[in-house]
Amino acid sequence: MGETSLDPDPLRYLRHWEPVLAGPARRTLDRIASEPATLLDLGAGTGCLTLSALERWPAAQVLALDASGAMLAVARSRVAGADGARVDWLPADASDIPLDDASVDSAVCSFLLGIVDDRPAVLSEARRVLRPGGEFSCVTWLADDLALPADVVYHEALGDIDDDEEEEGFRSPRSGDYSTLEQARDELTAAGFTDVEVVRDGLDYVWTAESYLEFKLGYDDHERIDTLDPAARASLSAELSDRLADLPPEAFEVHGPLVAATARRPRE
Repeated sequence: MGETSLDPDPLRYLRHWEPVLAGPARRTLDRIASEPATLLDLGAGTGCLTLSALERWPAAQVLALDASGAMLAVARSRVAGADGARVDWLPADASDIPLDDASVDSAVCSFLLGIVDDRPAVLSEARRVLRPGGEFSCVTWLADDLALPADVVYHEALGDIDDDEEEEGFRSPRSGDYSTLEQARDELTAAGFTDVEVVRDGLDYVWTAESYLEFKLGYDDHERIDTLDPAARASLSAELSDRLADLPPEAFEVHGPLVAATARRPRE
């Protein structure tokens, strides 16, 4: 499947946002202690963990689940050759997983738990489909304000063309973020997991002035930017480029707090 036939929004995610999240996402695989024969990737998105799992465990069968068929279409397009037979694509909601009880060895999810409507249901479903003793590994946001100096300059420039522009940080706390590590531990325990371990992790990513501007205009703020006529977009891009070029490299560094957790379905 070529990119020309794929939905543009998942392609924007793949290009601009997946690279930011990829490091801590892949660490969820590092926390799986035993090589799984079957691995469930909950909220597989554009396939970051699915592809990493295929490479890490050459004998594993991966079940890639996402509520967005468009996201899964992009993920499927990235799986090459014979590896395609090692992936089952599941367009479904993580709160209602279309798998039998005790049917997978391990389950992972990255940055899913903060955006689902019913997190207790997702956690309970993950426990249900794991075999007794099966491992669960996840990472998501810990509530905090993340602000880059580059964001200030960006919003100042937008304010010059829009009097209603409000300064925002790189990422503000959202209702789905965990407020504490203890909250995550309590929810996993309530879902029926055992051997629960919760630690603070971190997202560390560095843009250049050019890649930061591409991220803002091409992904983070693209819906508003796309409403401008071509001349206005070109003028804004040039103005932003000039202002951002004066900032030091550290102005484009993001360091965000995360919750990383592992747990098991109880052995029976």
